[in-house]
Amino acid sequence: MGYFAENGTLTLPRLEPLFAAPYGSVTIFLIIFGASLGSVFASLASADPLHRSEGTQEAGAGMNLKKWFTWGIAVLTAAIILSATGYIWILSAAYGNGSDQDSRIGYTMKNVQRVPGDTPVQVGNSMVDMYAAEPLEVPADPIAAAVMAPVAASRGQILVYGAEEGGEVDLEALVEESLSLLGDRPVIVIVSAEEPAYALPAAYAAAYFRVPVVPVEEGSVPQSLQTLLENGEEKTFFVAAPESLLSDRFLEELEAFGEVNRVADENIYLHALVWARSRWGDFGWGIDEDFHFDAYYNFALANPETPEFAAAGLPIAYQSNYGPLLYTESEDLNDEVDQYFWRLSPDYFAFPSDGPFMNVRVVGGPESVSYNTQARADLALEVHSFKDQMTGVSGLAFLGWSWFFIGFFGAIWALFIMPKRLPYSSFYPRIYWPMAMLVFGPVGILAFLLAYHERPVMYMDNMVKFRRPPWARALSGTIMSTGIGMALMIASMYLFEFFGMPLSLSFEFTWLYWLGSPMTTIMWLIMVIPAIIVSSLFYMGPMMGDMHQKKYWEGVKQAFPIVVLSMVSASIGMYVTAWYVMQWRDWMTNEDLWLWVTPLWISAAAGLFAALVPNYIMVKAGWKEGEM
Repeated sequence: MGYFAENGTLTLPRLEPLFAAPYGSVTIFLIIFGASLGSVFASLASADPLHRSEGTQEAGAGMNLKKWFTWGIAVLTAAIILSATGYIWILSAAYGNGSDQDSRIGYTMKNVQRVPGDTPVQVGNSMVDMYAAEPLEVPADPIAAAVMAPVAASRGQILVYGAEEGGEVDLEALVEESLSLLGDRPVIVIVSAEEPAYALPAAYAAAYFRVPVVPVEEGSVPQSLQTLLENGEEKTFFVAAPESLLSDRFLEELEAFGEVNRVADENIYLHALVWARSRWGDFGWGIDEDFHFDAYYNFALANPETPEFAAAGLPIAYQSNYGPLLYTESEDLNDEVDQYFWRLSPDYFAFPSDGPFMNVRVVGGPESVSYNTQARADLALEVHSFKDQMTGVSGLAFLGWSWFFIGFFGAIWALFIMPKRLPYSSFYPRIYWPMAMLVFGPVGILAFLLAYHERPVMYMDNMVKFRRPPWARALSGTIMSTGIGMALMIASMYLFEFFGMPLSLSFEFTWLYWLGSPMTTIMWLIMVIPAIIVSSLFYMGPMMGDMHQKKYWEGVKQAFPIVVLSMVSASIGMYVTAWYVMQWRDWMTNEDLWLWVTPLWISAAAGLFAALVPNYIMVKAGWKEGEM
């Protein structure tokens, strides 16, 4: 997918921030996503239903009001978690991640500056103001500017577009002047005189590397070039025009004088990117996002529909912060360029001031390249922390999203596979196992396989039970209480963050202060107490009542201390891990940043392992059975 995205076959409009991560991470994420999704479909399609034995009954049968409440709470909890995790994707797809650019828009931005000038001539005059050098005046013709830019660069002059007035442009004379100065260079760039937009990205490279640009009309080699080629050494030709402009037959004629390379794409935006990415020996920019090291790259940005502005900005190719020309639409940054910028955006390890920094100069008025386009480019090239791209996706964030999607598809699988392949499983396991996979990801799937794979089935006291060793019973018992409990904790926390948390100083000078600040204590209580209450009333309580053939409230009383011990231990493991990764490892995030799922799922898995120890003790003591 990275390959197709790079060559333009595939674009992800407004999901370009995904490509801020290394392609290796993107590839691993997409493999995991595709394998998980494919496994769900393959497993459900190929799973043959198992029929129950005589004398047993499917425990999922017989719904009552309490079970409907239980099912509804689970659905609501899952919906809250999926809404929280889906927020960043919806934001990106609908608006572009961080696309609210109002605060960024201005004539000059941090990473992208607009060259003063609402006309090409004004931009040309601005070049003189920007660069203190002798001017070389050229007519207001983009092809003429393309020819003379390498000449100006070689002479240390500043090309001034449109300063030379009057008369028809004599391209043959300009080419002859260029070849007389640069004809000894081993490289010659061939462009079409008919479409200056295709010629200018090559002209930017030619100006920097001081090689001649030769425009061709109707596929005929100019006389001055023929004379040079007939009397000189073989050259390497780079033809910066697609076949629709310069035919293959013309290229075959050139092959008599040296090596010929067509460097072009019919898509004008990809055409400019080809010239920015490519390098051939000692010629070419070579700014390839696949193999780049963070560096101080610079670009010019223009609209191909107004190539005069790009021509006026040609001194940017060879003066001070030099760099290639890229193209964009007027109203928004082109998707391929946007994706390219995100891939190039630099990372810092310690401080943002470490750099490096990218720089883009926009040539053209607001009608040619809008402020919105300028702002989007500024956002894409912002320097980011390597751990958290902030507006983009880091490799670490993809680790969290890989974990999440394994759990998400695993939850779907468990939801449908348990009634089909485990018809003896009861109503409550069919709820807490999918929830456990949603929260614990691959750890939840592994726990499911350990709990059910090749476990003998027993029918005792009107209940179907699975015979397991003590450690597997402890694992199953832990999932019983934490599968739904941890999901409730995460959902509760998200809701209070979304709607706001109550402020209180009640614990400010009490012994509870050891838990942290008063706000930290409140956060912990908000996570744990609702989870304990809901789990006791609607999950563990009625389940234990059914298992021991007791009344509802007797089951709740028996389950309550078990739930408290499990959830408190799980919350401590989760909270300590979250505190460590967010405070010590600096993974502080929120739901409008890509990284935010990573510490969440790591902390949830840590909570599961923390709850295993007390649950094993409870299983050994006979408080929990772990055979459902």
